[in-house]
Amino acid sequence: MFASMGLPSRVLSRRLGITTLLMLLMLAGIDRSQAQTEEVAEPAETKPENFARTQILTRPTGAIVFLEGEYGLAGRAPYTVTYFLRGNYEIKTKLRGYEDWSADYFFNGRGAEKISIKLSPKTRLKALLRSAVVPGMGQAYSDQRVKGLVISAMQFTSLGVFFIEELRYRDSVDDFNAALTAFQNDANQRSRLDAAQARLDRRYETRQRWAIITASIYIYNLIDVIAFFPSYHRNGLDVSLTVSPPTDFTDQSAQVGVRAQF
Repeated sequence: MFASMGLPSRVLSRRLGITTLLMLLMLAGIDRSQAQTEEVAEPAETKPENFARTQILTRPTGAIVFLEGEYGLAGRAPYTVTYFLRGNYEIKTKLRGYEDWSADYFFNGRGAEKISIKLSPKTRLKALLRSAVVPGMGQAYSDQRVKGLVISAMQFTSLGVFFIEELRYRDSVDDFNAALTAFQNDANQRSRLDAAQARLDRRYETRQRWAIITASIYIYNLIDVIAFFPSYHRNGLDVSLTVSPPTDFTDQSAQVGVRAQF
């Protein structure tokens, strides 16, 4: 009787074992899927107060702001920095028609700073003073860098040539004085004196020519920086001419007035 019952019991136990294994695998799969769902469904919440709100304002607004330090950042004012910055940074601003501005600033890491920057406008007077000191600098200051470079090159080249011609002229003066002394001691030195005189005249004329060229470039540099200053904040250079005729026919004079507004 037990022998006849042995085969079905083994089959039954095997089926139970397979069924149990399948149930365990299903349970393991369910636990794993639930764990993944929990990981995706529970991100770390970022509270609004955890964001930095450092504001950089410029007057006038619209300037490009650069921050150089541990990190390099750039934006247009009003610029809000959403990073917690700590340490020394160099702040630079650029805006057409206004002078470049830069300063060092220490960020405390709280991300709540408010920095206000007032920019200084570019003016004809400032450009004129710069060109008066260094020709071409006023043009570069007013965003005409190529013209400023050309004027500077012409001015310093002419000044260098004038300096060389000045030295040559002084040498010719020394030669003429030596020839004159020799002629006073010996009348046969007339030809030497004439040659020294001719050379001195040529050197003088050349020196004067380069002096005029150098002065002309300098004067043009000053006129150009005033007359062709960009109209950043105004409508440009306003020039008005008024002529007042004589009130009496016996008076042959007239009054002419010129008014320039920068």
